[in-house]
Amino acid sequence: MYTEKDAWKELQSLLPSRNQITDDSKPCEKYRTINGMEIHLDEYENDANISVVIFHGVGGNGRLLSFLAVPLARAGYNVLCPDLPGYGYSRCQKRVTYADWIEVGSKITGDEMAKGRKVFLVGLSAGGMLAYNVACRHQDVSGLIVTNLLDNRDEEVRIYSAKNKFQAKYGIRLVGLLPSFLRSFKVPIKMVTNMQALVNNKEVLEVLLKDKRGAGSKVNLDFLCSMMNSVPLLEPAQFKRPPVLMVHPGRDMWTPLRISEKFFAKIAAPKRKVVLKNGGHFPVEEEALIQMEEAILCFIQKEGLW
Repeated sequence: MYTEKDAWKELQSLLPSRNQITDDSKPCEKYRTINGMEIHLDEYENDANISVVIFHGVGGNGRLLSFLAVPLARAGYNVLCPDLPGYGYSRCQKRVTYADWIEVGSKITGDEMAKGRKVFLVGLSAGGMLAYNVACRHQDVSGLIVTNLLDNRDEEVRIYSAKNKFQAKYGIRLVGLLPSFLRSFKVPIKMVTNMQALVNNKEVLEVLLKDKRGAGSKVNLDFLCSMMNSVPLLEPAQFKRPPVLMVHPGRDMWTPLRISEKFFAKIAAPKRKVVLKNGGHFPVEEEALIQMEEAILCFIQKEGLW
């Protein structure tokens, strides 16, 4: 379970006050067993008929999503932030692949829908494509909200995702040639991804990069291969529901807007794009956060209709 010594606590003072966890906005920590994995979740329960499930990306965890979860919970919604397999306090004995992320996201979403609740999926960074894949499984969710949509089949997307062009072009191919036991090895995330562009605030970046349950952790090579070689469960032209809102950071130094637009432009569902002014990839800037919160609340209140 998260403690006062974890990185999220240090991050709080660097966030706008409206986005900080307080005594009246603390999540309840729970575990759910999904496919043999013990998945840790932060839950902000309001006994509402609308639930928002938020997915982090590579180098994140559920507690770091509090900057968005807190204002949504204060607005009266149930909010769930899972630690995806390999991150945070989730416990997994097996070798994790990207398919496990989709299974976890789908199970949590399905459970909320089984309660008779309307569900909105939110994905940040690589969590955007994860939320998209979960929505492909659960097309009756009320809406899909993403900051980024990264189709790793596109070489330009790979170049921006990886630490350098060589890794983007040849790294995953070379790793795929390794024997299975070698692909189980773990490497620091910052060795294989462009973590220096995670956030534009240097003080926040320092906190995140030393977080051993997030950006400062290690990832097994099998997971990287499975994620980078993954294919969306539906091609965007086949994705006709639910409606989609993309709230893309305007100063994203990791994955520029045009990278996400490649996939977003092809989506057949009703969609809307909002560019967060001066927001970084991990958008902690107050102006960007206010803009993102307003766009998401409007989307939820109108149930994805414009």
